[in-house]
Amino acid sequence: MASAMPLAGLLLLCLLVTHTHGSRPVLLRSTDDSGASPSSDACRSIASGHGNGNKLPLVHRLSPCSPLGGSGARKHGKASLDEILHRDGLRLRYLSEVQAAAAASAPAPAPSATPASGLSVPATQNVISSLPGVFDYTVLAGYGTPAQQLPLYFDVSGMSNFRCKPCFSGSSGAAPCDRAFDPSLSSSFSAVPCGSPDCRQTTCSSGSSCTFTFQNSTFVFGNGTVVTDTLTLSPSATFEDFAAGCMQLDNLFSDGAAVGNIDLSRSRHSLATRVLISSPPSTAAFSYCLPADTDTHGFLNIAPALSDYSGLAGVKYVPLVTNPSGPNFYYVDLVAITIDGKDLPIPPVTFRGNGTMIDSQSAFTYLNPPIYAALRDEFRRAMAKYPPAPAFSDLDTCYNFTGLQYIELPEVTLRFGNGETMDLDDRQFMYFFREHLDDDFPFGCLAFAASPDTNFPWNLLGSQVQRTKEIVYDVRGGMVAFVPSRCGLR
Repeated sequence: MASAMPLAGLLLLCLLVTHTHGSRPVLLRSTDDSGASPSSDACRSIASGHGNGNKLPLVHRLSPCSPLGGSGARKHGKASLDEILHRDGLRLRYLSEVQAAAAASAPAPAPSATPASGLSVPATQNVISSLPGVFDYTVLAGYGTPAQQLPLYFDVSGMSNFRCKPCFSGSSGAAPCDRAFDPSLSSSFSAVPCGSPDCRQTTCSSGSSCTFTFQNSTFVFGNGTVVTDTLTLSPSATFEDFAAGCMQLDNLFSDGAAVGNIDLSRSRHSLATRVLISSPPSTAAFSYCLPADTDTHGFLNIAPALSDYSGLAGVKYVPLVTNPSGPNFYYVDLVAITIDGKDLPIPPVTFRGNGTMIDSQSAFTYLNPPIYAALRDEFRRAMAKYPPAPAFSDLDTCYNFTGLQYIELPEVTLRFGNGETMDLDDRQFMYFFREHLDDDFPFGCLAFAASPDTNFPWNLLGSQVQRTKEIVYDVRGGMVAFVPSRCGLR
């Protein structure tokens, strides 16, 4: 059954949409604006770095509340669609390089559809040798004793990394190294020795510290050392001897002033693994709620109690699956997509292919070309009464809604290997925007695309399809839960 949605407020840059979802009217906002900015009190709360217990405030890098400020970063505001697609392309290229490196070092079979239940800790730490792509979401956390508060991205790159003093140019204490971890101020800092189980894929010599080089195929970015120190998320959540890469780089990320990233992957010393080792079986590794836009904030919840989700309506539990071609990442067993209740003519084995990754750093959802072509064709049939709009780069299924009071969108549903389904609302599968167009020419695009990188092996569920839901990673239980109505969207 199709859902009806009026387009109103077209004289404003924000697009207010009243969407009848089933029998329940809901007031929604477009994907490129949110209305009012957060209050100064809300920003001060985020700036304190501490949320409710282990729940850390999480903001977009362009948020007015972002701890990144403006030093070396783009000013606060909205990311253009050009920028979003460019960053998605960089993210997919990085993930492709990680997969290629894993395949070269240890050719692996296809991913298993068997749930990745139980806690399996790798024997060694994964020291990455290339910068881990682009990031969008930041939290504040402390490192060292006493804790030095640092603005950090979070990711599943395989290793936590911090910019450390002295920086690459030796300009300790001076811009652009004014925001960096200072090992000399920490009483619990220690360098990992070469030959340790936590030191691999490096060229260090016996008896020295575990050093490594950050580089890609054409350029060396700088050097780093594997170290340990105390990670502090809140007064009640500290992790001693937390391993990270300490890097002597002036600018660790192209986005500017972030000091590093917290690793939530499956690697040996990721925060997720440390949580599971130290917490009871009744806890998940972590959960997050991504901000709906740059003017709202979400959260990163470390070690949430599984009992918090029992009895909640609409929770969808989906098996995590293992994938040797990218062992640090998280995958789900996506087996079908339906449009208005009709399965796409693609067998489950094609969906499973190399696996379906959940990624919080890419915006849109990318599918292997045969799957996307089937989705595109069926979606276009369902939207045939609306005039098409020109494609915008990788988004090639766009529509012109000029002069319309209401539009009807098909229902889009994801189905997983255990039979569970997740119905998507328009905020998850449509991108409405007005860039580069006259004010009276609103249009929107399907927020799915074929992977622009022919070497990218996986399907990927991006951040937009995850918005409006809390995503809970019960790694020990081999499940991920999609929890509605927990994100406090305005």
